[in-house]
Amino acid sequence: MKVTLATPLFNQARRLFRAALLAALVIIVPTIASSQAAKLSLADLLIGLRSQKVSLEDRNRILMEAVKTRGITFASSTVIESELTSTGASPSLIAAIREVSQPKPEIKPVATPAPPDHTFYAKRADSNATKGEFSLALTDYDTAANMKPDDSTIFAGRARTHFNLKSFEKALADYDKVLELSPKDPAAYYYRGLTYERAGKVDKALADFKKAVDLDPKNENAVLNAKRLEDEIAKAAEAAKPKPVPPAPKPVRPEFLDVGTLTASDAERLVTPSYPQLAFRANIEGRVSVDIELDAEGKVVSAKATSGHQMLRQAAEDAARRSKFRPTLFDNVAIKARGMLNYNFSLRSTNE
Repeated sequence: MKVTLATPLFNQARRLFRAALLAALVIIVPTIASSQAAKLSLADLLIGLRSQKVSLEDRNRILMEAVKTRGITFASSTVIESELTSTGASPSLIAAIREVSQPKPEIKPVATPAPPDHTFYAKRADSNATKGEFSLALTDYDTAANMKPDDSTIFAGRARTHFNLKSFEKALADYDKVLELSPKDPAAYYYRGLTYERAGKVDKALADFKKAVDLDPKNENAVLNAKRLEDEIAKAAEAAKPKPVPPAPKPVRPEFLDVGTLTASDAERLVTPSYPQLAFRANIEGRVSVDIELDAEGKVVSAKATSGHQMLRQAAEDAARRSKFRPTLFDNVAIKARGMLNYNFSLRSTNE
């Protein structure tokens, strides 16, 4: 038989089959006409499986689609599955029942974390500064300061970090900001005082230490540093004063003043010694040195030859005793003196 001749009969049979399925569905699942959303009970499934309106294969297929579409009112178990299988449930229907029987996991919305605020960056900066990671700390302090420019604690932390990096001018700028926001903060004055001192601005450091003490008299560090700087400043001022020149001590007046070798220019009267005849006849000549002592008036009170020929010494001593010298002065006062006279005895000069 050709397909073209069988087509009308085939289409008619298909229409009849669809009508039978619809009727069976109404019979198998009575609640479908009343509520499309109603879930299937165990009784609904057992009634549908026992229905004889359609084949068991079609019953399983129809019930499987209804289970997937509408769900069930019971939880699957070994006992229930055994009862359904004995009633004619196919493995596919049992698998569908198991699937819809599983509780669907609750999908919780993932909360979007709020972006970090200034406290996050400030705390992380404090932590890094404590660990000596000053560069990392500065980056977070900058971020926190931009986010919260009216929080004095952020600027105080950044000031301490600049201080540790020896960036004293930047530290001072941050302490200025701290005191602008908290003008009665004694700690800020104290730490700014320390920074001023390290920057070489001692007068400003002292002023800040005193201000810290005014605001908090119990701040022992501020009290001690203020006292220390006051003492250092006073000591430096005292050292800068010109020292008075003490008067020169008066020289100790000696009993005798050593005047060295005396000459004719020192004498009021210088006697030339007589050439001893014996020495002359013996052709004895040479120099004779005589040590003498003078009184305060310049008179020779002692004469003693210390060198020269023995035959010439007596004449030299006699001549020295008869000589007289100008008084020797010490601190404008006449004083005794010691000196030496040299006499030259020469045969040639005598002959001439």
